[in-house]
Amino acid sequence: MDRSRSPARATSAATERPRVLLVDPYVARDDPMERRYVELYPSLGLLSLGAYLREGGADVRLVDLTFARDVRPVARALRGFRPHVVGVHTKTLTHRRSRLLADLARSAGAVAVAGGPDAASRPATYLSDGFDAVVPGEGEATLLDVAGRVAGDRSLLGTPGLTVRSGGRIAVGPPRPFLTPLDALPLPAWDLVDLEGYLRRWQRRTGERRMAVLTSRGCPFDCSWCSKPTFGRSFRQMSPGRVVAELDALATRFRVDYVRFCDDVFGIHRRWLDDFLDRLEAARLGQRFEILARVDLLRPELLARMKRLGLARVYVGVESGSQKMLDLMNRGTRLAQVERAAQSLRENGIRQFWFLMLGYPGETLEDIEATLALFRRFSPEEYSVSIAVPVPGTRFYDAVKARLKAVGSRRAADAGRSLLYEGGYPESLYHWTQARFEWEGTLSKARGKIAPELLERLSRAADDLDRRVVGPILLGNGRGSATGRPSPTARPSARDRLVAAMRAQGRRAPGPGRAGGGT
Repeated sequence: MDRSRSPARATSAATERPRVLLVDPYVARDDPMERRYVELYPSLGLLSLGAYLREGGADVRLVDLTFARDVRPVARALRGFRPHVVGVHTKTLTHRRSRLLADLARSAGAVAVAGGPDAASRPATYLSDGFDAVVPGEGEATLLDVAGRVAGDRSLLGTPGLTVRSGGRIAVGPPRPFLTPLDALPLPAWDLVDLEGYLRRWQRRTGERRMAVLTSRGCPFDCSWCSKPTFGRSFRQMSPGRVVAELDALATRFRVDYVRFCDDVFGIHRRWLDDFLDRLEAARLGQRFEILARVDLLRPELLARMKRLGLARVYVGVESGSQKMLDLMNRGTRLAQVERAAQSLRENGIRQFWFLMLGYPGETLEDIEATLALFRRFSPEEYSVSIAVPVPGTRFYDAVKARLKAVGSRRAADAGRSLLYEGGYPESLYHWTQARFEWEGTLSKARGKIAPELLERLSRAADDLDRRVVGPILLGNGRGSATGRPSPTARPSARDRLVAAMRAQGRRAPGPGRAGGGT
């Protein structure tokens, strides 16, 4: 069957109301990062999409697999709802499951459409996987158009904003303009998911009923590792009044008392932010909130006011303690701005969550140590230290694609813990470095409980272990060349390196076949 054509149906398609089944294929139990870093909220993109489709006359259902064990809820919905279109929100982590969902949808006679960041980054892959179409951009208007065409048994070929396969080739429809203004979008269709289940889960964990809100779309900044397949560098924002109205609806209808703003960067324009804070103060909703922000936007006087209005936590993309690495990443930030923001957050009693990155091209051991030193200096309450992930469509990916490793889907799903390209250092070095950050984080939490002198000794002991034992073992007999790469000479076995390192310190080496040292 030509995928540019919608499948034939036994009913009179011309008069049918379009039926659309939306699916979030993310399963929390399968996410290796979920227990530590992932804070679960329903997909805001799908909730917005569902509300827009409804307003456009479609009948909509949503299957959220977040707390499911498998795809059986989707199979049941396909049998009971008989949708014309199945829209799947894709991420790298959910690629395998998305392929399965495409097969299920097509077997049920529905048109399978992939949207979201992963499909947008590699539409040809998803078309080859069995999807009939990919929406690489903003989804609302395009999916409503697709639903109408399928229900009316009309061709999808040439649909604005849609990519299909036709005659063995990929056919890209004309571009579709972004929706403006965002205030015209209806409130998210919260009733399509078990929102109360999410809220109860948060309440058990934190004592608060937490929900996510999105006030903008896009990001105008140009970090080399960041993928922006959906919106590019465009930026649109809801009005402050529209945002406060959504916050009020969440408080009134669902008793939400804590909000996570999921914007790529919150508060880009100071005039907008001041207006929003004025309206938030006047509304007296009493909600605490958290944001993701850039260090160059976190002014001390602004943070003091936001703290008074409920700001509890800020996620900050610090990335590195080396100015050279920030420049290579095209972050557009200075270490002095990082230091100012971190100090101001600490002085205002606002929790900091730092995102840190290891393994970006050009990073040397000295750069890694500079990042660790910055981390020690400010001791953020929370943090994530990940290995750089080359995402298709980014300059980072283009720079290393000739060195990408052939990895299975399970290893790819462990992104952030795996080195996915041939870098300057072995993956084991980055795992060890992540452990060093964990150790420093543990010591930081012990402040006030353990004598400062002991904490300092424990920190120095970890540095000595790295410098004298673990580093030489992981890198060979040296600590790397001036270019930041290990020496290309042949390396002795891991055991030989361990023996040499321990003898250099006057310690007894382990005997043959033993895992540890003897006495």
